Amino acid sequence: MTTPPALSPDEPMRLRAVRELGLVDTPLEERFERLTRLAKSMLGMEIAAISLVEADRQFFKSIQGLDVCGTSRDVSFCGHTILGEDLLVIPDAASDARFADNPLVTGPPHIASYAAAPLRSPDGFKVGSLCVIDSSPREFCDADLQNLRDLAAFAELELRSAAANAVQADLMEKVAVERRRALVDPLTRMWNRAGILQLAEDVMGAARDAEGDEDGAGAAVILVDLDRFKQINDGLGHSAGDEVLQSAARRLLSAVRETDAVGRLGGDEFLCVLSACESAEQAERVAERARVRITESPIVTGAGPVTLTATLGVCFMPSGGAAEVKHLIDAADVAMYDAKRAGRNGLCVAPVWSDAA
Repeated sequence: MTTPPALSPDEPMRLRAVRELGLVDTPLEERFERLTRLAKSMLGMEIAAISLVEADRQFFKSIQGLDVCGTSRDVSFCGHTILGEDLLVIPDAASDARFADNPLVTGPPHIASYAAAPLRSPDGFKVGSLCVIDSSPREFCDADLQNLRDLAAFAELELRSAAANAVQADLMEKVAVERRRALVDPLTRMWNRAGILQLAEDVMGAARDAEGDEDGAGAAVILVDLDRFKQINDGLGHSAGDEVLQSAARRLLSAVRETDAVGRLGGDEFLCVLSACESAEQAERVAERARVRITESPIVTGAGPVTLTATLGVCFMPSGGAAEVKHLIDAADVAMYDAKRAGRNGLCVAPVWSDAA
C-alpha cells in the first residue's frame, strides 16, 4: 500500500516559508526552466522538475518531459524528499515498499527511478525539491549525484534572490493566491490574456512615470504570431497543435530577458512585454532572438516533427511616453502584418511611439 509522506515537524513554519516565496501558481520562469533542462540533460533522465510542496499538493514551478502542473502530496515522491537532509535516491521504485503500488509507479508517468535534492527557503525550511525521474530502473553514479546537488544549490540561489522582474512580482503580490491560476494560461503556463495585459499596464505606467529619471527607460511590446498554425492543427490534429504551442511558448521565454514577460493572447498569438527597455533597437534585438529561437530546430510532437516559423511586430515607447497599452499593441499589430505581407518568418518595427503619436 502506498505510504504517504509524513508531515515535517516544523510543518506550519515550513508552509509559511512556501507561501512567502510567492511562487506557487505563477507562470514559468526561465531562471528555473534552464535548471530543469540542465538536470534532464546532464543526468540523462526523461523528466526533471522543481517542485514546491504545499499542504495537500506539490506544484511544479518548472518541469521538463511531462505536461502536468502538480500532483497530490499523498502520492508525491518529493513529499518524502523534504523529510531528509540529503538526496533521496530510488534506483527501482517497484522494489521499494514505500512506492511499489504508488499510482505514479503503476500508472503514468510510470516512475521507475527517481533522485532528488531538497530545496531550502532563505530561512532554511525545506520547501520542495529538484528531482529527476525515469521510467526505467537505473543506478546513479557519484557524478550524477554531485551534479544534482550542484544544480539544487543553484535552484536555492534563485529562491533566495529577489524576483527577476519587479513588475511581475508586484502583480503577484496584488493578487490573492486563489486567483493566481486565473491569470495563467493552463496550456502553456505563461500569463494568459488578462494577466499579460494587466502586467503590460503596469510596465507602461512605470515607463510613463520614469520621465526625467537618471536611469529611466522605456517599454516595448512584441507581438508574435505563429505562421500557418491552422495548417498544423488541421493536418496533424489539436494534440500536436497543443505541443507546438507549448514548445513555442517555452522557446519565447528562453529568448527574452529576465526582466521581460511572455503571455498568450489567445490562439497562436503571444505578447512579450519588455520593461526597462532602452531603445527600439534593443527591442528589435530581443524580437529577432525570439524569432530565431522559435525557428532554429523542428518541434517534436507525437505526430512527428514540425518546422515552425513566426512573424513578429515590435513597438517601443520611451520613458515619459503617453501611449496606452492598446496603442502599442495596435502599432505592433500593424508592423506584424507588414512583416507577413513581406513573406512571413520575419519582423517589422513600428515607429517609436513618441514620433508616431
